[in-house]
Amino acid sequence: MKDVKDRILEFISVGILKGDITGKILCFHGPPGVGKTSIAKGIAEALNREFYRISLGGQYDTSELKGHRRTYVGSQPGKIINGLRRTKFQNPLILLDEIDKVGIRHNQNDLSSTLLEILDFSQNNSFVDN
Repeated sequence: MKDVKDRILEFISVGILKGDITGKILCFHGPPGVGKTSIAKGIAEALNREFYRISLGGQYDTSELKGHRRTYVGSQPGKIINGLRRTKFQNPLILLDEIDKVGIRHNQNDLSSTLLEILDFSQNNSFVDN
């Protein structure tokens, strides 16, 4: 765990020296219970940001992330916009948890492609929450 903590401290310190920490994506992987979520909470605390966790385990519907279309009665915003609204913070640390358990159904949109649209820097400039 010391190697992970040292690498994260190095990452944060370089970002602070450059003056730009926004928009970075870190990927933690490992077996359950090793402290990935705790490390993300610690990073949010170190950067003085609010923390918001989105569990993706078993989700199939892209409207959970992108938001429902406004034509539906009772439509709601996506989970990322909900995170911004709940934290009342413009730039929170958002953890996409259990990303390895994302389900795929062939009759609906692919959630992994929606995640790519949201997270890929070259595509997310045109992302619109419904």
